[in-house]
Order: sequence, then structure tokens, then C-alpha cells
Amino acid sequence: MQTLDENIYSEEMEKLRSELEQLRRENEILKTANEQTDCIRRDSLKQSFYIGQVLKSAPYLLILTDSRMQTVMTSDVYFQYEKSYSNEQLRNGLPLSLVMKNIFSPEQLHQLISECSKVLEGQAAEPYLIRACCGERKIDWQIVISPMVRNGTVAGLHILFVEMTEIIDALEQARTANKAKSNFLANMSHEIRTPMNAVMGMSEFILRDSSDPKAKRYASMIRSSSKTLLSIINDILDFSKIESGKMEIVNAYYKLSSLINDVATLIEIRIHDKPVKLVLDLDPDIPDEQYGDEVRIKQILVNLLGNAVKFTRNGSITVSLRMEKHDEKYNKLICRVTDTGIGMRKDEIEHIFDNFTQIDTTRDRSLEGTGLGLPITKLLINMMGGEISIESVYGKGTTVNCYILTSSRDPTPIGGVKQIRGSTLSSDVYKATFTAKKAKILIVDDNDLNIQVACGALEPYKAEIDCVTSGAEAMLQFSKERYDLIFMDHMMPVMDGVETASMIRKMPFGETVPIVALTANALNGAAQEYKRLGFQDFLSKPIEPYKLEQILLRNLPRELIDGDVAVEPQRLTEEQQMQQTVEAACTSDEAEIDTKMGLRYCMGNIDFYRKMLKVFGTGNLFSEIDELYSNGDWSNYQIKVHGLKSSALTIGAFYLSERAREVEQAAKTGNIGFVTMHHDDLRRIYNGVIGKISNGDVSV
Repeated sequence: MQTLDENIYSEEMEKLRSELEQLRRENEILKTANEQTDCIRRDSLKQSFYIGQVLKSAPYLLILTDSRMQTVMTSDVYFQYEKSYSNEQLRNGLPLSLVMKNIFSPEQLHQLISECSKVLEGQAAEPYLIRACCGERKIDWQIVISPMVRNGTVAGLHILFVEMTEIIDALEQARTANKAKSNFLANMSHEIRTPMNAVMGMSEFILRDSSDPKAKRYASMIRSSSKTLLSIINDILDFSKIESGKMEIVNAYYKLSSLINDVATLIEIRIHDKPVKLVLDLDPDIPDEQYGDEVRIKQILVNLLGNAVKFTRNGSITVSLRMEKHDEKYNKLICRVTDTGIGMRKDEIEHIFDNFTQIDTTRDRSLEGTGLGLPITKLLINMMGGEISIESVYGKGTTVNCYILTSSRDPTPIGGVKQIRGSTLSSDVYKATFTAKKAKILIVDDNDLNIQVACGALEPYKAEIDCVTSGAEAMLQFSKERYDLIFMDHMMPVMDGVETASMIRKMPFGETVPIVALTANALNGAAQEYKRLGFQDFLSKPIEPYKLEQILLRNLPRELIDGDVAVEPQRLTEEQQMQQTVEAACTSDEAEIDTKMGLRYCMGNIDFYRKMLKVFGTGNLFSEIDELYSNGDWSNYQIKVHGLKSSALTIGAFYLSERAREVEQAAKTGNIGFVTMHHDDLRRIYNGVIGKISNGDVSV
């Protein structure tokens, strides 16, 4: 019996031990579980902390939603735009359409919800831009919507709103600046080319009509320099085209001897007051006739020699020209320009072809320039299949080596330097190759000086010419007479050239008469633009005799042309020419007239200058300006003041021209307050100039 009780006791004890062991194991498991729970809780709190910090410090508006487009959390940036909801409310879940209601317009909100729905359905949504009004602020947003995927299913959305206002504003400012640059270039083209029209036109008349060899030589030098000046004007105007890689090379046959003569003449004028000698080292066997872009080649030589002149105080500048065979089709025209100037350091040579880069000008504060010459030259040389390199010794001089690819069909050699430079400069005066005595031509231009230049250029063709100074007069004249050709200025008051041409087209016989745009706007693409506006042809100021003749041949009926002539199929485009700056000399006498400068505009012809003074002095230009001012017709007011500015500059009334320029610019930009403030002053200065002319106070 006792043994049985012991056994039972032993079994019970064993059970208890087993249960205790089980309890210990379970306790260990619970302990481990508690530790893991604590770890998970700590990790969760840590992650929540970091997520909170990210959302708090995020620079952009970020919204996370669930699959029902209910908010889960947002970045703190949200509260900069919307303060109607708390962070807790957003975490508890609010409809996306509600939390963005006060930030976006209904249409923008509808677009956002639509894009979010597409992403929730598994479709891709491209980032997009919108402009929203948040209070008084206008904000440009870029919106990027991404899915949050869990187990292969879209569980929510990640919506990022990046404020792009500053970037968009910067782009707008860049676009505005680019447009302003284009407008500036167009205005510069017109402003500079208008007085150059008189310079080139009158020099051409002297060459054509004068019998004095000395006067003809001077006029030839003026004409040659003017052409090169206009070449650089167009280089500046074309720089935007160079930057965009749209520069074109226009090839034609030309005389290398004439090109060298023109360049040498210009450089000799530049160094006439320096102890510097220009040396031409030319291979006399180079064929004179070459095929290439004469204007661009001249531009290359002018740039290279111009730099040499700029940096050479004394000594010499040597130009060497050689030719080598390149292949069956092309030759290498090799040029070497060596000067005894200030030279360059090695680090300066490395950057010499960078835009707007000049060598250390601290050695000579008188040096000027934009730093565009060599970069443009390198581009042009490369476009002609050539290369350029520079060698220089600091303090001793510089040598530029370059070549371009060219070809020739006539082996006649260029000859020696004496033969080239000894030829008569005026021998290449352009002479009319035909007459058109039966032709009737109408010139429409509001500037009397331009009309006289155009009439003078047309004189050799013996055509019957009528001139009017406004669009209304042109229409009236056209209703009385039938014309074979019309030259129409673009910028005119009341009706500009485009509007006038359009009105003439609606008149009897108006559909068939050729109308040629006559304008100082010489930007690239101007010819195409004027043709798009309805003109048959385009002639830029200054008027070049050859181009005028080609226009007559293209547009006059063949039966009106006397002589067996033909239009050349290919010719150089608008010559790329140099910039000439006319500085307004504002003196204490507001009515001052600089007769020396006036004479320069009139090619030194005293009789012609007196005639211009008389035309200006007997005119009543300001009465029209006053009337336009009273009527608030600022568009035509600006045009008339523009005419006053140009005419005043032509006679040497610099102060009046400068004041007119300021008022014109104000009218053009809508600054009517400035116009109102200075209109009376402009009239007073104008009357002062008229008074001086009328009283005979201008001595010539």
C-alpha cells in the first residue's frame, strides 16, 4: 500500500516538474516575444521619427494617399499654402480633392484627380506643369504622380508638387531678353544702315560723275571702307545665327586681287597714324579668280589684320598668301599674318578662341573690342573646310596661320603686289549695263535724303521717276498713273509700307505691279519675310548699284529694257558689313550744328550739304509731330520722331538728334510719361536749330 502511494506521489511530482518546465519555456518565449515587441516598437518609433523629419524638412509639397485617394500624410510644406486642416486630420485621412480645393482651381483639381485615377488603375502619368493662384501669388507647379505598390497591387499614391516659379520666371526672362536682343539688332540695323545709305550712295555718285582723279580715289576709299563697315554691322547682327549654328556660306566667283585691295585699303587707313607698315607677301601665281564666299573671306582677313593693328604699336604687319593643291577638286588658300605686336602668354592662347575673351588689356587700356572677332573667324574658317592656329612670343609678336578650301576655273595669275595695289581704285565703279527709258518707277519714302539717294542711283537707267513721301500719296499717285515698278519704304507714318502695298494691290492694275521693299532692315531672313508680306523683291539700304540693277532686270518687263542683258543666276547675298558708331556730341548749345560732321554725311559736297540744310530748315516737320502728340497717336508719333532723329543727325544737329532718339524710344516702349515731359523741350530745340538755319548762323 505504501509502495503504491509512493508511486502515485512520484508520478505527480514528475507531472509537476514537467509542467514547471513547460511554464519556464513558455515564459522564455513570452520574454523573447516581449523583447521583440519592444524592438519592433522602438524601430517603429524610430522610423516614424525619421519619416516625420523627412516630411518636416522636405523642400517640396509631398502628399501620400491610400488607394481611395484619402490622405495618409503630407510634408510640412503643405501648411505654407493651406492652413484649414491639421496634421492629425490629414493623418486620419481626408479626400485629396478636399485638401487641394483651396490651392487649385476646379479645372486644375479635376485634372489632378483624373491623373491620380489613371495611376491607381495601373496606367502611367507623365509629369505636367500648371500655374495656380494661391492667394495673391501665382505659382508654377510641376506635378509628379507615382504609385505605391504592395504585393503587386497599387496601395496608394505618392504625389510630388515641385514649385517651378523661379525657373519658369528665369526662362521667361531669358525669352524676353532674347526677344529684346532681336529687337535691338533690328533697330541697330535700321539706325546704322540709314546714314550709311547716304555715305555709300554719294560716294558712288562721285565715282560715277566726277572727272577729278583725286576725288575719285578718295571716294573709292570711302566706298571700300563703307562696304567693310557694313560687313561688320551684319556680322554683329548675325551673331545670334552663329550661336545657333545656322550661319550659311554663299559661294560665287570673285576676284582675289579686288578683295586684297579692299582689305589692304581699310587696314592702311587704320594704321595711317601709327609707325606700322603693312607688308603684302603674295604668290604672284595664285589664280586671280576664286570660287568661295568673298564676303566671309574678307571678314576673316579684316578680323585677323584688325587684331594685328590693335596690338601692334610699331614695326610691321605682314600678310602672306600661298596656294597648295588639296585634292582633285579643291586647293588650299593659305594665309599667314605676322605682327611685331605685344604678343600673348601661353595661357592666353589657350582661351583666345573663346567667346568674349580678350588678352590681358592691362598692358594697353586703349584697346577695345567685344572679343568676338577670333571665335567668329575660327567658325568661318572651319565652315570653309580649313583650320586656324596661333603662335606667339610674349612681348615680341604673334603669327596666325590658317587656310581655307577654294577652287578656280581661270588660271590667270593674280600678279605682283605692285600690279594689284597700283591699279586705279575706282576702276571697278559699277556702270549701268542698260537703260529703261520707257519705264515708269515710283519711289515711296518719308525721308527726303533717302529719296534723293534712290533717284540718284536710278538716274543712269533714264527711267521716268516719281517720288512721294507717304502711303496715302502713293495710293493717290498710283490711281493717276500706271507704274512698272514701285520701291516702297517700310517704316512710314500713318500707313507703313506693308499696309500701303496691301492697299495698292486692291486698286486697278495693283495686282500685277512689282513692289520692292526698300528698307534699312538687313537682318538675315529679311528678304524672305518681305516676300511673305507680299513684296516681289527686297533692296536694303545702303543701295548697292549692282543689286539695284539686278532688281530692275528681275522686275521690269523685258520690252522696257534697252540692251541685251540678263539677270545673273547666282550672286552673293547681303554683304556682311562693318559697324560704324556715330557719337552724338551734346554741347552746351542745344541748337548746335556740327557742319564738319554734316559735310561728312554729304560726302564733303558743300552744295549738297547746303541743299540738305535748306530742306531741313524750310520743312515743317514738327507741326506733324505736334498734331500726332495732341491726338495721342503714339505709333505714328514714334515714326515721325524717328525721321526727325535721322534728319537732324544728317545735318550735324547732334543734340536734337539725341533728344529725338530718347523721345522716340519712350514712345516705342509705351513710356508716355517721358514723352509728355520732354515733348516741349524737343520742340524748343528743334525751333532753335531751324532758327539758326533761317538766320544764316550755320557757316559752311
